[in-house]
Amino acid sequence: FFSTGNEISNNKNVANWKVRNSNSHYIKSLSNNFLFNFIDGGILRDKDEILFKNKLKKNIRSKIDIIITSGAVSAGKHDFVPSVVKKFNLSNFFKGVLIRPGKPILFAKFKNIEKAVFGLPGNSISTSACFRFFVYPYLLNILGIKKEKPFKAKLKNNYSKNKKIIRFLKARLASTNDGKLIIEVLKGQESFRIKSFVQSNVWGVFNEGQSNFKKGELIECYS
Repeated sequence: FFSTGNEISNNKNVANWKVRNSNSHYIKSLSNNFLFNFIDGGILRDKDEILFKNKLKKNIRSKIDIIITSGAVSAGKHDFVPSVVKKFNLSNFFKGVLIRPGKPILFAKFKNIEKAVFGLPGNSISTSACFRFFVYPYLLNILGIKKEKPFKAKLKNNYSKNKKIIRFLKARLASTNDGKLIIEVLKGQESFRIKSFVQSNVWGVFNEGQSNFKKGELIECYS
């Protein structure tokens, strides 16, 4: 796992213009119950394009199955991950999916070897959502574990979104006195907002093809 950006810091005291390396700690914590071994690749700085290319070469010759980056996948001046990955001999590649959060996500598989790269957006909730709905299903697949199925809960509050986009929403699951599951979409859905993520206990998946979701509708939920 590689974090990216000059602004990322592992220091206890962080300057105002810097950001704590929280995504690395978060993904590492998931290894306790998501069936993978975490290796911290460190922080790639804005001009570490050649270093990243060399690290990829080294990693694909090792026993490592998946390389994950956080950040540097959008269209900015220092977003070098897509251009570096595309220099390799690939069998599969995509960048950008009609989802929120996490639209700039990147995925690639190397040709003739069972190794993959995931480039996750750097905002914390984007990283979390993309790991949950892209990396984790991939892990289940390569481990031969049955595909996860969502459970459903009734929507507590009306919600509207862009019809073309899938939304992964931070939500609170509760049950009524008669045992029915209810899901509440929390305020603060922006990909940089942590408070609503801490308050949530499920992801609500609001699929494409529908704009308005009314109170009482059944919504797919993932723990």
